[in-house]
Amino acid sequence: MTLAIALVTIRIALPLLLIDPAWEFHRDELLYFAMGDHLEWLRMQFPPLIAVVAHVGRALFDDSVLAARVPAALAGAALLATMLWFARRLGAGAWALVVIAAASVAAPVFLRTSVLMHPVVFDQLWATLAIAALALAAVEEQPRWWLLIGIAFGLGALTKFSVAFYVFSAAVAVVFTPALRQQLATRWPWLALLVAMVLAIPSVAGQITNGWPFLLQMQSLRGSQLATVSFLDFLSEQPRMLGGAALLLPLGLAAAARRDRAAGVTGIILVTLLGLMILLHGKGYYAAPGYPAFLVAGVVWFERRLSARDAVTSRRIVRVVLPLLVAGIAALLLPFGIPLLTPTAMARYAVATGTGTAVQTNRDDVRSLPQDYADMLGWRAMADAAARAFHALSPDEQRTVILAGSNYGQAGALAMYRQRLRLPYPVSVHGDFHAWGTYGRSGEVVILVDRPDALEGLRAVFGDVRQVERLQNPRAVPEEQDVRIYLARGPRVSINSLWPTIGPRWD
Repeated sequence: MTLAIALVTIRIALPLLLIDPAWEFHRDELLYFAMGDHLEWLRMQFPPLIAVVAHVGRALFDDSVLAARVPAALAGAALLATMLWFARRLGAGAWALVVIAAASVAAPVFLRTSVLMHPVVFDQLWATLAIAALALAAVEEQPRWWLLIGIAFGLGALTKFSVAFYVFSAAVAVVFTPALRQQLATRWPWLALLVAMVLAIPSVAGQITNGWPFLLQMQSLRGSQLATVSFLDFLSEQPRMLGGAALLLPLGLAAAARRDRAAGVTGIILVTLLGLMILLHGKGYYAAPGYPAFLVAGVVWFERRLSARDAVTSRRIVRVVLPLLVAGIAALLLPFGIPLLTPTAMARYAVATGTGTAVQTNRDDVRSLPQDYADMLGWRAMADAAARAFHALSPDEQRTVILAGSNYGQAGALAMYRQRLRLPYPVSVHGDFHAWGTYGRSGEVVILVDRPDALEGLRAVFGDVRQVERLQNPRAVPEEQDVRIYLARGPRVSINSLWPTIGPRWD
């Protein structure tokens, strides 16, 4: 127990202590904080858990980046705690616990999610908890574990709708596992289903209320980001995102081949999940929640083999070499999991490690920084520039001006720093922001954060448009590398009447 507590404590501290202060909020985090500002349990356009987390983080840390970093670090540590708990239930010793903890750091897909306050880390947590509980129901032949499965899947439904893939994969595992099929005759699986359905009510209610915006977003993703994901891209992404943890995959495969029940259940779920993602052209990390429980099952099985009296010398060597290899890869890939270098140094490191010319964004652009890192730059400067434009207005114009961002990142940054900069709440036609409207402001004066090509469109709507500031950041994502601040007056049409016809935009 002491060892597990120490490992989890280290896991909390790593992302909080190592991150370089040059990195700001991530674009998506800014959206989640804005969702937290508009928190309505039964009316959110997307599963509301991340908005609740953001709301609490903002209440505790205001506009400090700790408002995002602390919840993410705690969730990442909770994922490791779940893995260690599962390992102990399977009989793991100290060696297995250390290897599992090292693997959680050696895999960028698990380490980076403990830096970013995204639904992804909570998605990984709930899926791992549900898969581990299902495996324990089979191993211990104890159907009461189903109640924990229902709670975990219900929390998953409050986090991301991808929970449907995990539920389907778990159902496949039940079909192919006799011990689990037999438990369907008890009341516990059906009680679990009821619990999950009750917990999912806020997410489903929000979709019904808002006309199923999740489906609109998925349609947009299929036409843009997901359209670039090929079968080979998906497969090649798996070892890259797992990093040193990929070394443990053969242990899980060997355990499943030797009919280890925990490895069998978790392996069926992982294979099913991978198949679904390939079929649906999902991004590589979409399958990540299927790995933790499978890796744990393999490591614990292998530790038992190492502890056997007839263990050969080669196995004893592996007992020393394997943790060292995992730890070595963890150290090498650490900057890709935690942004501990400055942006310039990170770009150089990416080139030095051979990834600098192969880092792709969601839209298939090649950049020197990972997409997530490039999305963590420039937001404070952008908000400050918009604030200068706002405070240059007369008091009368300040009372009626609409402050707008062309995308949710820009609008989210204006919302995050609005109190410190004394700004009105921003608007946008992008995503969730469109539903929140213009807050009754007339729009006789508009300050817009947008790209260089927005000028012509603005002049078609306003009688007087001028650019008041320009911000350039070559390290940012393409749409944020050259940002303009426009001041527009004299609308040719009422902004409030125009608003319903120009959004929401989900691209």
